[in-house]
Amino acid sequence: MLLQRFRLCVFVGFSMVFLSSCGSSGGQAATPVIPRPPSVPTPPPAPTPPTTPVNSDIPSGGDLVVTSSEALNPVTHLGNANNPAAKVTVVAATHEHFSQALKVEVLNPGGEFWDGQILIPLNKAVAKDDVMLVHLYFRTTKTLSETGSGFTTVFMEGPAPDYTKYMVREIISDSEWQEYLIPVQIGQAFAKGGIHLKFGLGAGDKAQTYEIGGIELYNYGASKELSSLPKTELSYEGRALDAAWRADALERIETHRKGDFNLIVKNSEGQLVANADVKLEFVRHAYHFGSVIAAGKLLESSDDGDKYRQTLLKYFNQSGTENDLKWAPWAGEWGSSFNQQQTLEALTWLKDNQFYTRGHVLVWPSKRNLPNLMQEYLPEDFSQADPAAKQVVLDHIDDITQKTSQYLDEWDVLNEPFDNHYLMDAFGQPVMLDWFNQARINLPEHGLFINDYSILSGGGRNAPHQQHYEDTIRYLVDNNAPITGIGLQSHFGENLTPMNTLYNLLDRYHSAFPELAIRATEFDINTKDEQLQADYTRDFLILFFSHPATVGVQLWGFWAGQHWLPEAAMFTQDWQVKPNAEAWYQLIYQQWWNNFSGTTNDAGTFAERGFYGDYQVTVTVGETSKMFDITVTKGQIANFELVMDH
Repeated sequence: MLLQRFRLCVFVGFSMVFLSSCGSSGGQAATPVIPRPPSVPTPPPAPTPPTTPVNSDIPSGGDLVVTSSEALNPVTHLGNANNPAAKVTVVAATHEHFSQALKVEVLNPGGEFWDGQILIPLNKAVAKDDVMLVHLYFRTTKTLSETGSGFTTVFMEGPAPDYTKYMVREIISDSEWQEYLIPVQIGQAFAKGGIHLKFGLGAGDKAQTYEIGGIELYNYGASKELSSLPKTELSYEGRALDAAWRADALERIETHRKGDFNLIVKNSEGQLVANADVKLEFVRHAYHFGSVIAAGKLLESSDDGDKYRQTLLKYFNQSGTENDLKWAPWAGEWGSSFNQQQTLEALTWLKDNQFYTRGHVLVWPSKRNLPNLMQEYLPEDFSQADPAAKQVVLDHIDDITQKTSQYLDEWDVLNEPFDNHYLMDAFGQPVMLDWFNQARINLPEHGLFINDYSILSGGGRNAPHQQHYEDTIRYLVDNNAPITGIGLQSHFGENLTPMNTLYNLLDRYHSAFPELAIRATEFDINTKDEQLQADYTRDFLILFFSHPATVGVQLWGFWAGQHWLPEAAMFTQDWQVKPNAEAWYQLIYQQWWNNFSGTTNDAGTFAERGFYGDYQVTVTVGETSKMFDITVTKGQIANFELVMDH
């Protein structure tokens, strides 16, 4: 049984507090902001902040908009006292730069970092694009983690409903104090107290205790470039080129992504031809390396439109639409930029250019993500929902799958059930079975996927979300839903999941559901650190390609001019190639690309081992050449009989 989640949240002033899983911000959850109370208890006396930075690496000239003493009196995000996420107190600290720190005892982490927060208001107004520097110290005093390290998430964000993230940074330490310098640029103006320096306490699934001290925030306004500020370098476990996981992964690629094949050359009379010249050019991977697109941009007659199409053809073999097939734009609710004719023309272009294509999404089952035409059936109280809504959903599935079946190879049938469950709450879990079964009527041979976020990202620590996803898939499989695949969105921030953790998570879902394909459906890495972004792109591709259960990696956009997170793109607004694009291309189209040449043996056979996919073969006997197209497919006998005309 899938359980409904209830949340009760309040704000209080600070002396000793309990924090609980409230989900006030972040990710896809858009929970209302609860205002700060009218008064906050007076904090204990603290030393006057220094007039110059205590760390010589911190540039002078910054305005101290959060002092270390102010940080000891934060606003706190509380919840049900019977099940607090954390307990927070002020404790004495032995450190040359501060004498008190915040002690955080994480008791019941809810999985998402924003589930339980410390919020420190800025003491002055902020102008748009102000450049700032966070300075703090962090140490772990107790943890159940096998690594012996603890962690928390530092972040700054805009208000509801978007919760635009200006900075999200996981900080990690063992028992020694670790100093952190974190630059951030704020993308809009805020009045005094209108934005906070925040600490998210809810990530992970293990209890831990840590301390945060010497918390400061400097505002340099427009006097500094973000790139000029000092920062504690980001990285991830497994980044080293000699990391043990890498050799194992490359060996798995040789085993699982290549196959033996034989070309048998005969003349027109059926006789074997020895010493025939053979050349094979690799044309296309069987594995899907893709990106979503915007239909309007794909069809646009402009320089950017031309470059958009050229880049798509050069870098990818799989695609689908980012927004055009969502229910609301399909129904005409997103304005003239979205319409069914344009969407079908874009899908036609993709199929004409031999892309494997995905549809996203048939049902996104929260009230907020269902179209306006559904709202009359869906009151705020799901228990009062009109049962007629069930048929409206099925009619939509029937309509869109009929109109698109010839253009698409697979669909995301159900999107983000962990955080989007109004329809299941209202009508029960069997409605999910109805959606898959309805999709199968018009899509008899298509892939049918479930899709969700926070499974691989966030350090891979979101145990409640991961378990819910497994439970949901188990329900579908056990009740004979025609599901064929598992979508793992793979939106990463700067808290990059270790390589071994990634592989273990893939293994977890493959072991539980060995018949289902696994795909990274919405891959991106949102960071200003382009080398880190490139390295993780490289390693994510290697790791994913190496796992035999996976079938592809799809980016959630590739160009900054058409991307929900421009810094995560592979190409800048003016089409400069970023390092992550170079890493992508080098692996797929160089390291994992193979062409062959040689001659047939006395038995008229040319034998090789290569990547699964499409090849163009040219056979020359004397003065006569002939071209053939072959596909080397995993699990199939790869003997190709090539008959010459003479």
